[in-house]
Amino acid sequence: MLDNINISIVGIGLMGMQHIKAIEQCKNIKLHSIIDPRSSSKEVADNKKVKWFENIDELLMQDKVPDGVIIATPNQLHKEHTLKILNNKIPVLLEKPIADSIYAAETIVSESIKRETDLLIGYHRRHNPITKFVKEQIDSGKLGEIVSVHGNFWLYKPDDYFNEEWRRNKGAGPLGINCVHDIDLLCYLLGDINSVQALKSNKIRKFEVEDTAVVLLEFNSGALGTLNISDTIVSPWSYELTAGENPAYPETSESSYFIGGTESSLQFPNARRWYHLNEKSWWSPISSEQIPIEKDHPLVNQIKHFANVINKIEKPIVSGQDGLKSLKIFEAINESVSKNSKIMI
Repeated sequence: MLDNINISIVGIGLMGMQHIKAIEQCKNIKLHSIIDPRSSSKEVADNKKVKWFENIDELLMQDKVPDGVIIATPNQLHKEHTLKILNNKIPVLLEKPIADSIYAAETIVSESIKRETDLLIGYHRRHNPITKFVKEQIDSGKLGEIVSVHGNFWLYKPDDYFNEEWRRNKGAGPLGINCVHDIDLLCYLLGDINSVQALKSNKIRKFEVEDTAVVLLEFNSGALGTLNISDTIVSPWSYELTAGENPAYPETSESSYFIGGTESSLQFPNARRWYHLNEKSWWSPISSEQIPIEKDHPLVNQIKHFANVINKIEKPIVSGQDGLKSLKIFEAINESVSKNSKIMI
């Protein structure tokens, strides 16, 4: 068991910088190095007083390699970068989505199994205390039988967000970058998804990627769901703005998820449960309770979990297989759009 865990980060973009901040809040976890060909990333490395490498090959030539590697590069590079690390039997925390194709994702998962090396996928919402609370509410039967769920992702991404070309290209829209979080979270909370049907549009920005989409979900349990997604709408109703887990986003007091059951309903991240005190009827007054949840930073929790996985104390909470499952649902959503039909998973 290692007393100190050294972690390298490949890709110093928006998420790479967030991972650096998370590492800095963790005791006995240190930033080993930064791998990114851009000169701006060397400035970050110099500022943090850590080694800088232009590419992964340079990192792997060192006498002392890191104990774990976080890969936060564009989706199209995930397969190439992750395979190099796994091939050297170094555990990987790979930012979501796992890859830009099913084939690439399956190759990554297979390499992890072949090398007997842990692979974690960066669906950090699973590490938020509110997620644990909602899961307990559902599993305990507090909500009764789950009938339906709705998830909302409405916010406005500024123009300079798209200065990086890859964010304007296929696979980098709110379905691939943001909705995959919702897919993973809903599968975790409510079980596997059986089928999807979707529509998407790029009418506002007219980039190659979509800026708006709606998705119908059918769960194996029989529950139905909807996801409504757009990064061109000015609103307070998205997980990023309602969870308060990332100080980069201004927090609102709204919710973005609504889960409806035969005994009560729950909205979150603003954890409020709705129920009838007496007879269950639309004629009866409905009550609600605000449930206090102690906030904790999921990205920090994720880093601590990664360290525990490296030390063989824990198993990955979000495995490569989980990442593959979410990607298959994402691909089914795209297929549904192209065929204008319901797609079975």
